[in-house]
Amino acid sequence: MEEICLKSQGLEDVPDSVMNSNCKNLNLDFNDIFTLPSTFCENLTSLTILSINGNNLVTLPGNICLLSELHELYLKENYIAKLPETLGELKHLQELNLIGNQLKQLPENIHSLCQLVMLNVSENIIESLPNTFGNLECLSYLNLSYNSIEYLPESFGNLTNLKTLDLSSNSLMSLPDSFQNLPSLEILNLNSNKIKTLPDTFLSSHTLQKLVMCQNHLSHIPPWFSEMENIKEIYLSDNYLSKTPFPEEFGEKCHNLELLDLSGNNITGLPNSFGKLTNLSILDLGSSFDELGRNPILSNGNELVCLPNSFCNLKNLSKLELDENQIEVLPEEFGCLKNLTYLDLSKNNLKVLPESFGHFEQLRVCLLSMNYLTCLPPSFGMLKVVEELKLDSNLLEYLPESFENMVALKSLDLYNNKLTKVPEVVKKLKSLKHLELRGNDFGSSLEDLFNISFKPSYQKRDPNAEDNWRGRIRSDIKLYAWVRLKKSDIPDRKCLENDTFREALTGAAALWRRHGEKDIRRNPKEFSDLAVNGIDFTAENDDFNFESPEILTEANVQDTLETGEVEYWDDDAESYSSSKFSKLSFM
Repeated sequence: MEEICLKSQGLEDVPDSVMNSNCKNLNLDFNDIFTLPSTFCENLTSLTILSINGNNLVTLPGNICLLSELHELYLKENYIAKLPETLGELKHLQELNLIGNQLKQLPENIHSLCQLVMLNVSENIIESLPNTFGNLECLSYLNLSYNSIEYLPESFGNLTNLKTLDLSSNSLMSLPDSFQNLPSLEILNLNSNKIKTLPDTFLSSHTLQKLVMCQNHLSHIPPWFSEMENIKEIYLSDNYLSKTPFPEEFGEKCHNLELLDLSGNNITGLPNSFGKLTNLSILDLGSSFDELGRNPILSNGNELVCLPNSFCNLKNLSKLELDENQIEVLPEEFGCLKNLTYLDLSKNNLKVLPESFGHFEQLRVCLLSMNYLTCLPPSFGMLKVVEELKLDSNLLEYLPESFENMVALKSLDLYNNKLTKVPEVVKKLKSLKHLELRGNDFGSSLEDLFNISFKPSYQKRDPNAEDNWRGRIRSDIKLYAWVRLKKSDIPDRKCLENDTFREALTGAAALWRRHGEKDIRRNPKEFSDLAVNGIDFTAENDDFNFESPEILTEANVQDTLETGEVEYWDDDAESYSSSKFSKLSFM
């Protein structure tokens, strides 16, 4: 048999039947083999492919050189701490995979693998490379990521056929002078090191297609950045770039660039040629943290105050992140970016938006949190395909009448504005599922709120299923799905009887916790003086009928607490995590 596959068989030793064969392709992946006997290499001299991934190997036999026909050797996810020097005698070896072992070093004669094309030694504990490492002249793919390498040998620049190089997550502080001589690189990943400078010249600048250098200590951009005519993706987030780091020619030469990540730096300006990056689709100049990881006080973005006039020429932009900057005004032609689907301008200094802002024909997510907006332009309602809109922590006193045209809007956040009543136009948003109104100064009572009606979209929950939290009123919802009113403002129960708003209330199945607020269910004795704090709806309501819950007040909450029947919705929900729940909250 030329090919034998024995993976996942629970083997602790290599069967004798295997070692007495003329096998050329042997797969022993995912067994419990601790060692290979010397007879293994003596009897399998015809092997061209050997895969022993996911075993318990701690070493290789010293006579592994007898596998002289071996082309591919896969040893990832073992416990190998040292490789025998005889490994270097495998003259026909083209691919060597040692991911996830315990190697501290590579054999000194590894350069003798004269036909090696692919080497992956990721996720080991290697601190340095042999001085002759650069003699692996056929090497095309090299992955040394997630090691502890502090420096590269000067011979590294001799890897003239290298196309993909991954040195991410090491401890490199600098690159050797010879590094600039690598002429064939297409993908270079130096992410998560401590590199302060790049070489002034780089022979691969014309061939490079992807450059990843996030989380380093770069403070300036070398001139060859303007020579990368084939570059498609650049990642430079979380460095020390400041002022206007790119040369003026950057936009003129890098015309194939599609993605540029400059988040988490200290950039104050962009070159005028920036608008010539006409193929740019994704641009991130904001915070390097995602929305949930951001600090409401500290900023992690850049320091842009304005955008160059040419910025509006980036007609292919689909995703633009400018959050956590100092932008005070947007260009009048900003709405010309008609291909935008995602826009984040959170945490800037915007007071007004240009009239063209409503011209984003494909925009679906619009984040404008934490600015100083006092009003929105009349054209804002032309954003007819926007599904998520965040306007929280602004100074809005009203919404424009055109707002009712935002027919696709599902989530609207108006937290912490200057609204004194629920905007009438919001009542006409038929697709709305989430509405956040907390932090405004409403004086209205429950009967003044508008009606919300749902169309059920859930499949029926099996009433015999374990932990059936749907299909019956839950004690915790009964306790907290309520409007917090002043005692004197509690309406007569009749005002709710025929109100579809009551249907939303009784159909509640969750609380929408946002803006760092405490979980109300864990703090039942905290009350608000506001008549209405916030509302959150979803149209994906169940097609079951809850019994009408009691409208709770501060006076009778304690009685409910003492029933001892509180069920923990969070635990049940986790066990049914594949479902989407209806939500309604008063928080």
